Amino acid sequence: MAKLIALFTMLATLALSPAAQAHFLWLERDGDGPVRAYFGEWIDDIREKTGGLLDRFKAPRVLVGANNKPLQVKRNENNLEFPAKGAGDVRFVESGVPAREDNEKGGTTKTIYYAKHGRSETAANLDLELVPAEANGKTFVLIFLGSPLAKAEVTIVGPSKWEKPLTTDEKGRVTLPMPWAGRYVLEVTHFDDKASGEGEKFNRTRHISSLSFIQSDGLAWQSK
Repeated sequence: MAKLIALFTMLATLALSPAAQAHFLWLERDGDGPVRAYFGEWIDDIREKTGGLLDRFKAPRVLVGANNKPLQVKRNENNLEFPAKGAGDVRFVESGVPAREDNEKGGTTKTIYYAKHGRSETAANLDLELVPAEANGKTFVLIFLGSPLAKAEVTIVGPSKWEKPLTTDEKGRVTLPMPWAGRYVLEVTHFDDKASGEGEKFNRTRHISSLSFIQSDGLAWQSK
């Protein structure tokens, strides 16, 4: 009974936060099959389509595990599909989206999208990446350009589609509340105010990174 009361207390504290203002990209994969990249809002079941906003991803680079050979892309109606095979975390990066005028911050902002599916590998291979402190654990370190990123906001969305903002500590670590079995999606945004040098001109870079994985144990959850 005490454990049940504690669980209900924890769930009651998982307050909903406002919906994210900017789309992000996340990966979904079932087992060792192909991986699909979606662009939109996972919590609201918004998935942009080919012929629309999904087309901004012109040359995504997707790798599986230690394999350095990028996967071929197949463009479906509302996702980009990659023929991933075998075990290993899957990583996605798209840096070719042109910089855009930034009405909020002024000037122009370059956005780079990153995404990872899986939590078995404990070393970062993306510029902005949530890395598990131990394989398949619940504590992560947010790494930016090889160093932990302290006091950064990380948003977690659980299988029941609740959403909660968390903050990394002084060492860039964050421990996730994960009471349910099912798919979890995390998202983090970090601005780098260093302006571009040569080539494409922009005033800053916005790094948007996601992490998705499936937890096998926990409370059962079935979407309606």
